[in-house]
Amino acid sequence: MPIEQTLATVDERIAVGDLRAARIRLRSLVEQFPQRLDLRDRLADVYRREHNPSQSGRWSYLREERDAAEDRAFERSFQDDPVQIMAALRWTGHEDDATDDVARARLREVRALAEKAAGQELAWERPVVSRSDSGWDWFSLVVVVVLVVVGAIFAVGVGAIVDAIR
Repeated sequence: MPIEQTLATVDERIAVGDLRAARIRLRSLVEQFPQRLDLRDRLADVYRREHNPSQSGRWSYLREERDAAEDRAFERSFQDDPVQIMAALRWTGHEDDATDDVARARLREVRALAEKAAGQELAWERPVVSRSDSGWDWFSLVVVVVLVVVGAIFAVGVGAIVDAIR
C-alpha cells in the first residue's frame, strides 16, 4: 500500500476513534521510513491522544517543539540510560541524514551521550554496548543451565529406553 494511502487510512482511523489501528499503521511506517520526521510527529500525536507521555516523548524527541514532561517520561522509561535512549529512537543512517538542523543536533547530542556512557563508538542501527570482559552474564548462565537440564532429561530418557529394551 502506498504511503499516501496508508496515511489516509490513519486519518480515517483517528477520525472514528480507532487510535490503536492508527498507531499500528504509523509504527509500521516509522519502521520503514525512520528518517521521516513527519511520520514520527504523527505517531507522537496518536500516543498523546492515548495519554501515553513516554511514547509521545519518544517519537517527538527529535523536534524543536517538545514537551519537557513527555521528554522526561521517555527518558525515565529507558532508565535514563543514554544507550537505551539512543536505541529507542530507532534512527538509521547518520545524523546528517535528518531533514532539519534541530533533529541533526539532537541526534548528535544523543549519540555523544550514549558513546560517553558506553565508552565506545556506537552505530544508530545497533547501538549496543559490546562486552569487553570475558565474564558470564545472566543470559549466558541461564542458557547453560537450560542446556544441562535438557541434556540430563535426554540422558535419563535414553537410559530408560535402553533398560526397557533389555
